[in-house]
Amino acid sequence: MGIRYDWKLPNFDEESVKEISKNYNLSENTAKILYARNIIKHNDILNYLVGDYDEGFDPFLMNDMKKAVDRVNQAIENEEKILVYGDYDADGITSTVLMLETLSSLGADVSSYIPNRFTEGYGPNIKAFNSIIDSGVSLIITVDNGIAAIEEIEFAQGRQCDVILTDHHKIQDVIPNAYAVIHPEHPNSNYPFGKLAGVGVAFKFAHALLDIYPDFLLDLVAIGTIADMVPMISENRIFVKQGIQLLNEDTRLGLQYILQKINNKNLIDEQTIGFVLAPRLNSIGRMSSATEGVDLLSIEDDEQAINIVDKIESYNTERKLITEKISKDAISKIDEREKLSTILIYSENYHEGVLGIVASNLVEKYKRPVLVAKKVEGYIKGSARSYGEFNIYEAMNKIKDKFITFGGHTSAAGFSIELQNVNDVFDKLNKLYDSYLDSTEIKIKKNIDLVVDFENISYQLLNELSTLKPFGNSFENISILSKNVLILSKENFGSDRQYLKFLLGKNNSSIEAISFKDNEIFNEIQKDDIIDIMFILSKNNFNGKHKLQLQIIDVNKSKLLFKDLRGTFIDFNSLPKNELKISRKYSDIKNNYYTYNELYKVQEKFNVINLLEPPIHIDNMNDILNLNAESINIRCNKNDAIYLRYRIDKPKLIKLFNIILKYQSLKIDDKDVLYKIINSLNTNLESLKIMLYILKELNLCSIKHNIVSFNSSYKTMNLELSDTYTSMSARFDIEKILLEKDIITINKIFEDMKLSK
Repeated sequence: MGIRYDWKLPNFDEESVKEISKNYNLSENTAKILYARNIIKHNDILNYLVGDYDEGFDPFLMNDMKKAVDRVNQAIENEEKILVYGDYDADGITSTVLMLETLSSLGADVSSYIPNRFTEGYGPNIKAFNSIIDSGVSLIITVDNGIAAIEEIEFAQGRQCDVILTDHHKIQDVIPNAYAVIHPEHPNSNYPFGKLAGVGVAFKFAHALLDIYPDFLLDLVAIGTIADMVPMISENRIFVKQGIQLLNEDTRLGLQYILQKINNKNLIDEQTIGFVLAPRLNSIGRMSSATEGVDLLSIEDDEQAINIVDKIESYNTERKLITEKISKDAISKIDEREKLSTILIYSENYHEGVLGIVASNLVEKYKRPVLVAKKVEGYIKGSARSYGEFNIYEAMNKIKDKFITFGGHTSAAGFSIELQNVNDVFDKLNKLYDSYLDSTEIKIKKNIDLVVDFENISYQLLNELSTLKPFGNSFENISILSKNVLILSKENFGSDRQYLKFLLGKNNSSIEAISFKDNEIFNEIQKDDIIDIMFILSKNNFNGKHKLQLQIIDVNKSKLLFKDLRGTFIDFNSLPKNELKISRKYSDIKNNYYTYNELYKVQEKFNVINLLEPPIHIDNMNDILNLNAESINIRCNKNDAIYLRYRIDKPKLIKLFNIILKYQSLKIDDKDVLYKIINSLNTNLESLKIMLYILKELNLCSIKHNIVSFNSSYKTMNLELSDTYTSMSARFDIEKILLEKDIITINKIFEDMKLSK
C-alpha cells in the first residue's frame, strides 16, 4: 500500500515467462511485463510488438466509407468546393491538416475552417455552416467533431450541401442525418477497433481515398493520437510507433523550430509529443485562433515558421500563467471541510481556454471529479474531468435533460448548463458519484509491472523496456518497484517549490527521483527515511548530458524491523523500562536488561528491543528474532568491537605459518624478530599472540621458553578445527554486520535468516 495508490504486485509463472522470452526474442524483464499485463496469447503479443510494415484494418469496414469516397471523387471530378471543418485542439488541428493534404494531393479544391473556441464553441454551428455554404462550398467534411451536431448537419443537408461526418466522440441516442457518417463505433460498422482518435478516423478516410497506406501522414496521426489520450492499443500503437519514426526522420519545419526554440536535441518520443508538442498545439486554440496551428504544420517558409513559433511560445507562456491564476483562485474557493463528493466551480472571470487543464489540476489535488466553468449570461460553460474509473460522460448522460449541451469521453467532457439548473446538476452528480463510491474502493489500485533491486536499475534495463513502446492510455509506461531504498536528500524546487526531488541510494549507487504533481502528500517522507518506491524509469537529457532518472509514481515508508540508532548517544539507563535491553555482560532482569545468554528467560512480549552491544555469534540473532518484536533498535557502537582491535584473518594465519615453516624456529623474545613478523603481517602484538595460539591449537607449532618451533608431523592446516579461530571469526562477522552494514542490508540479512528457519 502506497501513499497515493493501493499497490498490486505482479504474479509470474516462471515457465511461461521463459517461453515468451524465448519465442519472441525478448528479455526476461520484458516478458515478465507482458505476462503481468495478461498479454500472453500469440496474437495479443504480436499486436503489442508492432512491426514496421503493419497497416491496420481495412478502412472500408467502416460504415459509409465507400459512399464517402465516391462522394469526394465526384466532387473532385465536378470541381466542387470542399471544406474541411476541424476542431481547435491538437487532435482536431492534426486531423484538419491531414485531410487538407490528402484532398490537395488528389487535386481537390479544398479549404478549411476551425471554429473559434470563444465566439463559436465546439463543433458545427449553423451560422458558420450558412456562411460556408454561401461561399459556394457543396461538400463539408468534419474531422474530430460532428457526431452531436443533429440540427447543424440537418441544416447543411437542407441547403443541398452534403456533409461527410468523421468523428470518434461518443455516439448519442440520435445520429446526425449526414450524407455519410464515418465513425469506428457506428452501430452499422463492422470495424474491429473503436478507440481511434479523431486524427485516426481521418487517416482511415485518407487511406480509403488514396487507395494506398499513407504512411507519410503518420506523423500527424502520432501527435493527435497521443494528445487526445486515446488507448495505446491495436491500431493506435501501429500509427504512433510508425508516426514517431517519421517525426524523427522528416520533421515538419514548424515542429523543427519549436524544438529548436526550447533547445530540445533529443529524439522525439511519446514524452516529447505529450509534454512539448501537444501542449503548444493546444495552447493555440486555447488562446487564439487554431488556424495558426494548421499553418504551423503546413508551412514551408523558414521566416514564416519562425514567426508562428514565436507566437505559439507566447501563447503557451500566457496559457501557463492564466492556468496557474485560475487554479489558485479555484483552490481558494473550495471548502475542504465540506465532504462533497464532486467539485463544481465557476466564475465570470475564468478564461474559457484553460478550464480543462484547471479541472485536471484540481482532480490531481482533491482526488474527485471536478467541473470548472465560465459564467456567461444566463448559463455556465466549461470542462469536466473524472477521477478513477468513474465515467463522467455516462453520469452526465443520466441527467442530460439538465444540460444545454454536453459531450466527450469516459474521463473528460465539455458541457453547458443554465444557471437555474446548476445546483440541481451538482446535487445529482454528487449522488451518482456517491453511488459509485459505495460500489468501489476509494483508493485507486495501481499495478506494478516489475520488481527490481535498486542496484540493478541501469541503461540496459531502460533499453529493454523501450522495446514495448509506445506507451499511453491503457498501455501505460512500465511501473517498477524497488524496495528498501535510502533517501540521501530531499529537495523542493520550481518557482513555488512545487516540484519534488529525492536523491536515492543503496549499496554505493545513487539516482535522482522526481515528481511534478501533488507533492504535498509526500511531506511525511524525509531525508534518511527508507522507502519502497514505485516509479517509471527514464533518461534525463540536459545540456547534452544524460543520466538515469526515476519519475515517482508513489512511495511508501518501509516497515523495517531493524532501526538504525547507531551513533546516537543515549544514556542506557534512560531507556524505557517496558523495552527489552540486550548486551553481552550487563544483567538487570528486574529492569529488563538481559545478556544474550539469558534470553531464554524472557517471558513477556516486548514490542521494542534495544541491542546495546553486538552478540558474540550470529546464532544469537535467532534468539532475538524468535521474540517477535515489532521493532529492534541497533544502538551498538564500535568502542567494544574486537574486529577493529584484532587484525586476524585467514591470509595472515597462512602467512605466519609459512614464516614458521621457513625458519623452523623463531625466538619471539627477540624484539627485532618479533617486530619483523608483526610488520610483515601488518598486525599488532596482541593479534600475533592470538594467531600463534591458534597455530599451536592446531598442532602446527609448539611454543616453549619463547621459542616457536615448527611441527614437522602436522597433517593439514584446517582453521575451522580451531575453536579460537572459529569463535573469533564468528564474532568478527556479526560485529561487521551490525556496525558496518547499512540498515537496509542488515534487514535483508536477518529477513533471509528468519525465512530460512
